[in-house]
Amino acid sequence: MIVLLYIALGLLVGLVSGMVGTGGGVLLVPALVWIFGVGHHRMAVGTTLAIMVPPIGLMAAIEYYRRDEVDLQAAAIIAATFILGAWAGGKLAEHLDVELLRFLFGLMLVYVAVRFLLASDRDVASAFLGLGAVVLAWLAYVGLRALGRRHLARPSLGEQIRSSEQTEKPGDYHI
Repeated sequence: MIVLLYIALGLLVGLVSGMVGTGGGVLLVPALVWIFGVGHHRMAVGTTLAIMVPPIGLMAAIEYYRRDEVDLQAAAIIAATFILGAWAGGKLAEHLDVELLRFLFGLMLVYVAVRFLLASDRDVASAFLGLGAVVLAWLAYVGLRALGRRHLARPSLGEQIRSSEQTEKPGDYHI
């Protein structure tokens, strides 16, 4: 059964990537984590990178090349430097916290979404600005909450009760 789900995911992501030119990782990493339950973000990223070896995009690239919609010089230079960047990113990722990696991935997706929405119809862009304000407020809340958790000690009510019970003398009653 899982093999059939993998086949369906591969066909769906391949179709969308071929149509709109997304890197498969934009769809594969969330799908592996949320649908297939890959609990480790690095495992999802590693699996996605293993999936996206050159033959994956080759057929779509041939179709675009056939329509004269490929800049071969740009593709060759970017592909060569992409190898170095991917290697460096893989090395860096092993030293970063998984939560930070998830957060950075989410921010990248939000950034891409904002860029595309703002470049679209004016009404859509106006509506998106309102949504953007909500997202910024939410991010500020999450950021401040994270700072508070990191820098402020949580009060331990149980500890305070135990210490007050130990310091009281028999017959001391507080009202």
